Amino acid sequence: MARLCIIILCLALGAGAAVAHGQSGGEMMTKPGGNILEADPADHSVCTPGGIAVGGYDLLSYRDDGGPILGEETITAEHDGLVYRFVSEANRDAFTDDPRRYLPRYGGWCAVTLALGSLNCPDYTNFQIEDGELLLFETTGFTNGRVLWNTDAPGYRNKADDNYRRLLEAE
Repeated sequence: MARLCIIILCLALGAGAAVAHGQSGGEMMTKPGGNILEADPADHSVCTPGGIAVGGYDLLSYRDDGGPILGEETITAEHDGLVYRFVSEANRDAFTDDPRRYLPRYGGWCAVTLALGSLNCPDYTNFQIEDGELLLFETTGFTNGRVLWNTDAPGYRNKADDNYRRLLEAE
């Protein structure tokens, strides 16, 4: 069953590469030829129109019941060249005190597609907190990256960790 899900996801990702899905996922960040090592993991321009990170969602709200919640345009903080929005000044201050605690794993890219070898923008409402870290996933057609991830979370995490480490080393 897991093998079938992977095949379906790969087919869906192929379709995602041909059709731009905007901010909520699907755009491929690999260069022609699909070599993930040629991509720039720090270039979030395709996923962050106007430099607004994580679709404008408050990073702290992901950890609250009912989250995520869109942040206010007037309550922001900049980190590594991206603008983060927050629902309150208290959330903004908590973020600026310890950004690493709240930043999404893998630079905010879809965790499962990274494990499969591509950089894709996630659907910022498709997430989970795993081992205290925010993981974001895309939703492409009928494939939910989070559901696929959870079929073998340790295996996907190992692959995503390896691929992300290799991307950072290649910079």
